[in-house]
Amino acid sequence: MNRVTPLIVLAVAGGCIETGISKKDEAPPNVQPDILVDPPALMFDSLRDGETQTLDFIVSNVGDAVLEVDDIVIGSGNAFTVLGPDFEFTLDPGADLPVTVEFTPMGADENYGAVQVLSNDPDGDNSQVDLLGFGLVPDLQIVPDTYNFAENGADFVPCGESVELELKNVGDVDLEIYSLDYVSGGQLSLRSDLQLPLVLGPDEATNVWVDFTPTDAASDTGVLTVSSNDPVGDETADQNGEGVWLASNSETFYAPGPPPVDVLITIDQSCSMAQDNTDDVEQGFPAFVNELQNIADWQLILVTDPNGCATGGILDASSNNPSGLLVDNAFNTNHDDNGGANLTESLLKLSERALSKTGAGNCNDGFLRQGALLHIITLSDEPEQSGDSAAYWVGEFENYVSDPSLLKVSGVLDLFGNCGLGAAGYTQAVDLTGGAELNICNSNWGANFTDIASEVLEGIQTYPLQDPADESTMEVSVNGVPTTDWSYSSDSWTVTVNSPPIGENDVVDVTYNILAECD
Repeated sequence: MNRVTPLIVLAVAGGCIETGISKKDEAPPNVQPDILVDPPALMFDSLRDGETQTLDFIVSNVGDAVLEVDDIVIGSGNAFTVLGPDFEFTLDPGADLPVTVEFTPMGADENYGAVQVLSNDPDGDNSQVDLLGFGLVPDLQIVPDTYNFAENGADFVPCGESVELELKNVGDVDLEIYSLDYVSGGQLSLRSDLQLPLVLGPDEATNVWVDFTPTDAASDTGVLTVSSNDPVGDETADQNGEGVWLASNSETFYAPGPPPVDVLITIDQSCSMAQDNTDDVEQGFPAFVNELQNIADWQLILVTDPNGCATGGILDASSNNPSGLLVDNAFNTNHDDNGGANLTESLLKLSERALSKTGAGNCNDGFLRQGALLHIITLSDEPEQSGDSAAYWVGEFENYVSDPSLLKVSGVLDLFGNCGLGAAGYTQAVDLTGGAELNICNSNWGANFTDIASEVLEGIQTYPLQDPADESTMEVSVNGVPTTDWSYSSDSWTVTVNSPPIGENDVVDVTYNILAECD
């Protein structure tokens, strides 16, 4: 019995040791770093452009474990810079380190910002420093800084619109604008009358404009860049526009009719002309009128009086005996000058005078027709003696046609000085307009007078379109074969096909995009 008891005691003792039945060790306390920045906000002074100021805040570890700082960054505000001295460091519990922040004003009045200290603090509380400084600097503001012309729908080609941009100094000191630069795809353009450099005082403003003129169905973006002494640097504003076609059209012309032509004939009324050319006029004019009748929708005025009014009125296919009227009135030296200079040997000047009287209520009212070919024919055995160049008179004549290609000047002239003093002035006008010439010194020139009509009108056909067309989008074909030898008059909405020659039963097709008619 006494032997057993010790064994039992040992067994119990051994069991306690093997199974670990004892009081557990207590867990250690929760040890963590804890960051604190002080002060939580830095207030800088009011500074001018180029001035700087530095202030410090303290980073402290108020926790029980080592604080590891990974970086110190500016969370917001471009007027502030962290100078350090360190951006990555460790702080034992209770330790601290100063951090320096520099303020350089980048805008007028309040400049806000914030510094964030990034660390292994689990919650990250108390790690931000708010920043505030005041700038006494120029500050350029562009209003609007973004504009979309298509906000109310796309603009029809070629109708555009404009936006006014205000350039304002919202700073506290003078703003000096050095330059304006505008970049776009070509449909947006800057319109400005500013004289640069330009100084704007505080709260002072000026304006520029951006024009959107769509030339194609496409979008465009423009960017205005303004360089100034604003410490932020260049300021920009962007604009967007989108052009669209009003519609497209395709027109077909069957069995085209003769082209319209308005013929103005002026004749030198000197004695030598009447003596030497009466027979040719009597022979040539009737044949000329007959040729017009065959190939053109025509009307004609003969001008022999210095006042520029048509002798015998406006003649056309409905006139009674137009050939006889031309022959009878070709030479008449008894016209009243009506106070004007005698223009018998200044026929280009006389022609312009006649055209100037085609307006409503004037003596030649109704002679000129929109989209018609204007064919000026001069008959003289002397040079043109108005004193102005042929180029000058051609420029004047072009004011009376919807397209320069619809002007021709022809002449029966002393081409080689064989029977007079030559044809200086007239021949240059003929060359400038692609007209035709006959030599008045050749006997029986009247037999060939019809050549002037047929040569000038050959192959010319003009077709009126229903709508105004964008010329760059036009395609013209004759009997299904494309041609590029055509011209378009935007004033009369007419297409003139120069080649190939158009004959009876030919078919002309014209396709185009329609231009909107702008207010």
